[in-house]
Amino acid sequence: MNSGGTERIRVHVFTPDEPEEHTAVQTAFTAAGSVGKVVSARGSVPLTEVLLVGSVATHALAYLINTLRKTWSKGVVIDAMGRQVTVRNNPALPRGLVVVRTKSGEVTVRDGAGLTDVLASALPGRGGDLAAGSTGPAGAPGTTGETGGPGGV
Repeated sequence: MNSGGTERIRVHVFTPDEPEEHTAVQTAFTAAGSVGKVVSARGSVPLTEVLLVGSVATHALAYLINTLRKTWSKGVVIDAMGRQVTVRNNPALPRGLVVVRTKSGEVTVRDGAGLTDVLASALPGRGGDLAAGSTGPAGAPGTTGETGGPGGV
């Protein structure tokens, strides 16, 4: 938890090494109340990807993921099995589709509907702030699976 009492989750976002992709991820982190910092991940990511690391409040995680889901031209894979949440776009998945692997290894596929609930269950013991119907930081829309918006489906 941070000093304000809000639990935060470390998020690793892998994005193609293209300026417009960096900007989209930075914007998503900012909208979720965090800053995505580009870090050197030499040897741990393909040369065509860049790693951005940030920390978001648990209640803002669904907002971050939903923003990326709408922005990226490919599907999104979320892996919550490690100590942090790892997010990648996946060219094998159609735009807007989200695949979530929970801490227990269970895999769930969503198109945005019910994303908040899936993320809450993916983070046992940490997801209490991800209440169903959460609207993200400062009441921002986009976490309950609605479509539309920038790059929406």
